[in-house]
Amino acid sequence: MTALYRDIVLAHHRSPRRYGELAQPSHASEGVNALCGDSLHIELCVDAQGRIREYAFRGECCAIATATASMLGEAVQGLSAAEVAPLQQAFAALIAGQQPVLALGELAALAELARYPARRKCALLPWATLAAALGGQAQTTTEKDTA
Repeated sequence: MTALYRDIVLAHHRSPRRYGELAQPSHASEGVNALCGDSLHIELCVDAQGRIREYAFRGECCAIATATASMLGEAVQGLSAAEVAPLQQAFAALIAGQQPVLALGELAALAELARYPARRKCALLPWATLAAALGGQAQTTTEKDTA
């Protein structure tokens, strides 16, 4: 593991940003990977223009899922669903070992997961849960996506 990966993941796992719940979310979804035990709930307040104004998450997750959810909240603040989708694709490319077409900020530290295919679903769970919330789905999983 690279020091940058370890340091960023541990910092976000120990002190996650935007952890908790919103008073009146407009969108929410549960992300569950039953085989590995990750369970994540994401809540959003999306304004009339379709932009994410508030983001919160909570759940029982591994360090990778928690850190990703924490960094994700920082990355998507103020974005619309249409703007989130290319970031999600860039992140999936990054952890698959490909060069992403968009800058991902701190999330780029998770490029190390290209070496650990079994852990990718942990990092993809917050993204899938966010997409499900934006799409009006009550629940999602990433277990079907990776082995």
